[in-house]
Amino acid sequence: MGLLKGSDETERVGMQGWRAKGVQRRWLQSYAIVLLIPIIMMTATYWQTRHVINDEIHRANSALLSQLKLEIENYTDYVYRLSEMISLNPKVRSIISNQQNIDAKDRLNMKHAIADFKSYNIANRFVDHFYIYFSAGNFVLTDSSYYEDELYYELNYSQSDLSLTSWRSNLAEEHRGRFMSLGEFSQGARPGIMYAQSLHFPSKGESVGTTLVIELNQSRLMESIRNLQSYNQGSVYILDDEDRLLASSEQASAQERSFQLPESKNDSSGTITEDWDGKPMTLSYIKSETTGWKIIYALPSELYSQKAEYIRNLSVLMLAIAAVLGSILSVWMAKRNYDPLQRLVRNVAARSEIEPSRGSKGTEYDYLEEALDNTLDRYKLMNQTIERQNQALRSSLLARLLKGRIKDGVPIAEVLPDHGLSLRGSGVAVMLFYLEDYSGFFRIDEQDAEKKREFVHLVMTNIVEELAGQEHQGWMTDIDDMLACIVNFNTETSQEAAMAYLKGVAEEAQRFIGSRFRILFTVSISSMRHSAQELPAAYQEALEAMEYRMLQSGQSIIWYEQTTVRELAYVYSIEKEQQLINCVNAGDYVAAKSTLDEIIDCNLEQKNVSADLIRCLLFDMCSTMMKAGIEANLSREELYEENLAAIRELSSGSTVMVMRERMSQFLQRICALAEQRRKKSKYRLYDGVLALIEERYGDNNLGINMIAEQFEVHPSYLSRYFKEQSGETLTEYINKWRIEKSKALLLQDDIYIKDISDRVGFFSISTFIRLFKKYEGITPSAYRDIHNAQD
Repeated sequence: MGLLKGSDETERVGMQGWRAKGVQRRWLQSYAIVLLIPIIMMTATYWQTRHVINDEIHRANSALLSQLKLEIENYTDYVYRLSEMISLNPKVRSIISNQQNIDAKDRLNMKHAIADFKSYNIANRFVDHFYIYFSAGNFVLTDSSYYEDELYYELNYSQSDLSLTSWRSNLAEEHRGRFMSLGEFSQGARPGIMYAQSLHFPSKGESVGTTLVIELNQSRLMESIRNLQSYNQGSVYILDDEDRLLASSEQASAQERSFQLPESKNDSSGTITEDWDGKPMTLSYIKSETTGWKIIYALPSELYSQKAEYIRNLSVLMLAIAAVLGSILSVWMAKRNYDPLQRLVRNVAARSEIEPSRGSKGTEYDYLEEALDNTLDRYKLMNQTIERQNQALRSSLLARLLKGRIKDGVPIAEVLPDHGLSLRGSGVAVMLFYLEDYSGFFRIDEQDAEKKREFVHLVMTNIVEELAGQEHQGWMTDIDDMLACIVNFNTETSQEAAMAYLKGVAEEAQRFIGSRFRILFTVSISSMRHSAQELPAAYQEALEAMEYRMLQSGQSIIWYEQTTVRELAYVYSIEKEQQLINCVNAGDYVAAKSTLDEIIDCNLEQKNVSADLIRCLLFDMCSTMMKAGIEANLSREELYEENLAAIRELSSGSTVMVMRERMSQFLQRICALAEQRRKKSKYRLYDGVLALIEERYGDNNLGINMIAEQFEVHPSYLSRYFKEQSGETLTEYINKWRIEKSKALLLQDDIYIKDISDRVGFFSISTFIRLFKKYEGITPSAYRDIHNAQD
């Protein structure tokens, strides 16, 4: 009772602290601030409403004017193109030349020209009508027929104040392609815009010419203007580049209007205010960059203020209603929303390790957040611990299964489900994965070998288990510095189907992991066993198959069933051994290399050769090269140290391909030294070059040109001379020397591989890694790992 009483007291103190600065009070403050925001914004809106409305109307007018401008520019562009086509029409040019003496041929040209005119303006979208006035011939050619000029005047202009003489005189004048008001030209015949262009300019002494007149489609133009007027109550005016009125939606007094627009070239659009008939008008205008025309939209200024006042009054009314209702709802909602939160805090406090009194330092939410974080952290830590334990137990179980360390009589089928595993069928097989190289998967500056290995194991485990589980199921585990995959086949899987499936998994794993992650590995595969109790035997088969890795190249797949050994000896006669020694004594590397390859190939060609026998052969050949060096009286200690390193590498499980390359390099050096010993007294230049390389191999500028300059000889002569003396190019010798020097530095773990590359004179670490793998058969990091493991 005392504990309960103390807990209630602590909770009461905490709740009192929260009432002073808790969520309920903050909610009320927040609601009050929310209510104040519209009031403040409305005050600012009151002063900005007119400006905003005006600006919006200006932008809307500008958009409509821009649209009308584009449409008018389409009109003018079409008129220019039409005028050009008519002026270039050969029939028109022929009629112009012979207009005073029209014959049958010219009348035929007129007929053809009228047909061409109809095709030019087949849509009548932009041009309503056009005609050509031939003043010398006193006739008119339209887009539909041929007329005498008096007849055409009677049909089109007789109702106007324009006389026939004035009409003829106006058209006979020189027109250099300009637009004008059709009503002004015809003195009231009809409204519209016309374009006049002289097609024939008279010579001196002549007073008449030929004029093309194009009348724009007035109905479509007025429809576009009415579309602009439909947005607001205003008038539209179109002025040419000389501020002459071309068209207007105001018919009565449009000609009497004067427009004081800015003259600056940069003012292509804008808005000005003028007084018309005692009323303020807002004029929005836009200028066309192509024609120079100006489109003006005049709107009474009172429309702007009416909209702004309406918006202001409506906003004030709505704000007043919102303030009253908001105040009432704020108090009610704050209390209503706080009750569930208060109950939640009490329930959490009763079950949490955090004391309720701590909540007084913040709000209820702070307390709940801290309590939830504490619970989730503990839950996450618990799950991580359980997961690690499950993984460790699962891996341990699989390793014990492979090594046969399960107690006798314990049914495996009953043990596996306890670790999330179950058998689908009785057939099983084991795949072993030996990592050859994974240096390409990491950056050069990543030095933690253990973390890199763990990450590579994780990648391979996930991918191989997924590949093996596509049709059957596979379980990966670490065992004896390798990865093992136990494949459990479905019921009624045949031996042939199982082997084909394992082959597909191994090949796809090598392809995908090698191309995507640059991880190289060898796979050995056991035969299919028919019960889980035979897993240790399957594992031993995979181990025995992996022994044949030394006979394979990297990224190989080795089957246990293909490794049955019947040969009990290897071929290496005394004659071949003596032949190899004689070639070394003579310094003939080509013959020595040929003999070396012949011995190795002869033994590899034997069927079912034992990996142990091949290893013995390589040991024997290393011994032969040691004897050859002794018989050649070579005293270079590094040669023997290198041979000893080769023997150590062979003992650690190096492949035949790598050992062949290593022994070839060693043989090459012995032959070169033997040849050098024979010619030492005669060729001192060779010794000097070798000494210079040994002294300055760390200089990345060391090369043929630098050495030739040092000894004052031509680079091509030096290259040819060095090849004759050593049997290899100078560049190759320098690279090999640098690789040899880098090997000693690689044995020191505190030096980064990049620093070793710089010390021995390579420009880039990628070049160093590529050459090291070329000459040594492995990467620098693998070489370091091998020697660290040996130490």
